[in-house]
Amino acid sequence: MGKKYLLAAEADKIQDFIFRSARLREVAGGSMLLNRFCSEVKKGLLSKEENQPEIMISDGGSFRLIFNNKEDALTFGEELAEVYRLAAGGSLSVAGLVSYEAEKDEFLQANKEAEKKLREAKRRRRGWQITEQFPFLAYCSSCGTGMAKEYASYHDDEQPAYLCAPCLAKSSELHFQKGEDFWGRFAMAIGVSEADCVWPGQKKYRGRTYRDPLEDIADYDPRRYVAYLLADGNDLGRLFGNCTTAEQVCTLSDGLANVMWSALASPARMAIEYPPDERDGFIPVYPLLLGGDDLFALIPAPWALDFAARFCREYEARMQELLRRPELLSLNEVMKPTVTAVVVICKSNYPYARAHQAGEALLEKAKQASKMQALEKGDNFSAVDFEVITGGRMFKDKEEEKGIRPTLRPYRASDNGAPEEWGKPVDLLIWQRKELKGIPRRRLSQLNNLYEEKFLPETLQESGLKPWRDKLGALLARLGRQEEQKEKVLNALRAMGGEEKNGYWFRVDRMDGRPWHGHAMPDMLRVWDFALDLEVEPKDYEEE
Repeated sequence: MGKKYLLAAEADKIQDFIFRSARLREVAGGSMLLNRFCSEVKKGLLSKEENQPEIMISDGGSFRLIFNNKEDALTFGEELAEVYRLAAGGSLSVAGLVSYEAEKDEFLQANKEAEKKLREAKRRRRGWQITEQFPFLAYCSSCGTGMAKEYASYHDDEQPAYLCAPCLAKSSELHFQKGEDFWGRFAMAIGVSEADCVWPGQKKYRGRTYRDPLEDIADYDPRRYVAYLLADGNDLGRLFGNCTTAEQVCTLSDGLANVMWSALASPARMAIEYPPDERDGFIPVYPLLLGGDDLFALIPAPWALDFAARFCREYEARMQELLRRPELLSLNEVMKPTVTAVVVICKSNYPYARAHQAGEALLEKAKQASKMQALEKGDNFSAVDFEVITGGRMFKDKEEEKGIRPTLRPYRASDNGAPEEWGKPVDLLIWQRKELKGIPRRRLSQLNNLYEEKFLPETLQESGLKPWRDKLGALLARLGRQEEQKEKVLNALRAMGGEEKNGYWFRVDRMDGRPWHGHAMPDMLRVWDFALDLEVEPKDYEEE
């Protein structure tokens, strides 16, 4: 039978294509169009008299075909992407061909390799086509708004594209960063020589044919999740507003930049110790924005929570150190310097702009909660919030309106500076993650189900609480055969919640609204894979 060639292709952003309409009939029409396109492709191939390929899949925007001839396969892939562009106005990713010997039972491995190549192609969006242009006018293919200035490529392994002047400048900026500039300052803060550093996107790892900082960071998680860290200093306007000399403003401004770099470098220094493979000198953090007291950075997902907590604590320590300088001593009485941090955890192919948008919304809410406490009670403290985006699902706003909620977010960054009734410290989630690592996943899943909205009690009065407590009691009884496991779960319920008589629900009293009851257990289970301690070897978390 000889050598065969397996081709895998898939339409990009299928849901976006279908749901990008205001009227439902247009949504249905999108599904119909996609279905018809796949049917027409199949009919066209079957009508061929010679070299007819074997069609494995031609449905739902996905295609898997086997060709006897390499040239036929390559030609078909190019034509398929072009016809889809003309038919649907979208892009279709085509994976590199995978050859195999049919007689040697190599198909299974070839199929896995084709799937891997397709995922890689979709991440890179190589199939994306420039939109239609006027004959003598083109828009920037990067930002989509500026007028293109050049048709160029400023990165290795990247196809040329129309780029506007600002995007050209940003693309070429990395080539000029040396010494004490962006990367140099970060290396200095970490305490390593810049010459010995390997930044995300600088080398090709795991056989990739391109350099991509996003994929380098995604290598830390087996499901290819990444985390975006956002941070913003609290009420720094008050500090700058109380500066009485230009020297104070300059010292505070310069010092603040160093504080931010140092705060980011502190957890980064620890994460360096746990590379996903052999990567000498690799720095597992990719700062996207760091200016003033604003931060937006790409970090490894497994340590997302601990990263944010350590960032906040280092920020506080460094700011207090800064304010002890002789020229800034008068500012010490103004306020305790604090910061709010948020981590948005998502798949590596989730648009960073949407992750940033989600993070900004969380950041605003968390800052408001801590700011109200400071204004009303004089309690200054740093706060941490987080979100795990799975299937587009985020924390529901309506959950914030209920008297009993399956969360305690946001969390205090440390044990100091906030009253107990405001909430729990984020380190509690990290600690209990370690304590419960030996509990069977099935039991943890059942425990998590108890905190689903449909099972939550309406009230903590005995009549309303009893059905929920009965379900919890039944689950704990199933753990009874393992007394040590049962005790660990009970300890976690108490530590992450309140008294047993109230079903372990914790009373939260913040200045931004009426009191409510919640529990940290569902938060901890939701962020389970991303609550590792940077002081603990990852292998110590492996299930026994």
